Amino acid sequence: QTLPKIERLARDEGMSDHGFLGLLEPLGKAVNGPASELVGEGFSLMQTKMCDLADGVIAAAKSYGYTEETNKSTLERFGLDDNPGKEVTFGRYEYRYDPNASDQDFDKPRRGSYSQFRTTELSDVSIDRPDTKYTDDIDVGPVLSVLDWIWSEFNVDGGKGFTDSIISPLAGNYNSINANGEAWKKVGEQFGELVGNMGTNATALAANSWQGDAAEAFKQFIDVFWTRGAAWAGQKVGEFIALGFEKIADASKQLAQLAVDAINKIIKLAAKIGSKFIPIVGWAWTAIEYGAWLLGIDVDALHENIMQIIDLAQKVFNLYENIEKIVTTMEDYFNNAQELTDAVKKIPEIGSLEDAVSTYETIKDKGTEMEKQLKEIDKAATEADKTLEEIDQTVEEATG
Repeated sequence: QTLPKIERLARDEGMSDHGFLGLLEPLGKAVNGPASELVGEGFSLMQTKMCDLADGVIAAAKSYGYTEETNKSTLERFGLDDNPGKEVTFGRYEYRYDPNASDQDFDKPRRGSYSQFRTTELSDVSIDRPDTKYTDDIDVGPVLSVLDWIWSEFNVDGGKGFTDSIISPLAGNYNSINANGEAWKKVGEQFGELVGNMGTNATALAANSWQGDAAEAFKQFIDVFWTRGAAWAGQKVGEFIALGFEKIADASKQLAQLAVDAINKIIKLAAKIGSKFIPIVGWAWTAIEYGAWLLGIDVDALHENIMQIIDLAQKVFNLYENIEKIVTTMEDYFNNAQELTDAVKKIPEIGSLEDAVSTYETIKDKGTEMEKQLKEIDKAATEADKTLEEIDQTVEEATG
């Protein structure tokens, strides 16, 4: 159950679309859709490979005729049989069955007896997602009618009202998006812990309960494909996926804050119009131009204020275009989760370890494939860095 627990953290928290609202909604759909499915595929394949490894170890034990009956019990009790039906927890030593202790019931271990095998206890991870509402910093108040009139009369945004045009796109929760990155950091840590303990247990098994060339081949298998292979891949992929979420949150936050500042300036100008020209707000502009002089209204001053508002609105729209550009840039970024699946695919199905020595060449060839795949992950990380640099450039151009 340990690996599924890490998968739940990766998919439920690491690929959450919780904060992806407003302009960021398309990216949320990509993250919680195709990218999340890639993560699930990778973990499912990993589970299959782990079961295959367990079957191989059990088959090896059978082939040696259970020379030490206690070895068989140890393998089964520690979840290396096909379906133990119990949750295996993994990171600390605890009282467990000791194959070297005499007169001991597994269910009643002798106090002071420790297993030679390590387990990893994964603590529950709580991911905090505080609200980020930029709209809380915007108080349109009674001037909304003024702004809606300007948006309609001067066709500022294709027939949209002020709220739909300017306020709604700011709905994203950037703190929540950043929390996705925190979840992926934890995924990398837990995955490394799990597979690291697999290596420790493999060494303990080969050193204390299984000697010879086959045992050595088994140790090498764990080291090449799990410790330096899948574990490294999981941590590396987790790291640059986390960086991606942090970058999208930070960049969007910067641009959103600029938009809020501009919107508040728009509101102040609208309040000025409301206080000076309220009798004619709602009139058609042509009617204002024709009859405002009768009311002693300075049409030029009114027009200047309206043009200032429209100019500020255009600046906000430009900021929103930059956010949309960031979203487009990042839509494929999280598909880098595929790299983890590709790395796991390089782990050979061993079938049985009873003749591990004779399959050494095959395992060695697969090891070469794994090394190539790990280089591909390094390459993907480099490409990911370039994507993040593009976002930095977009923000720099927008903030000027």
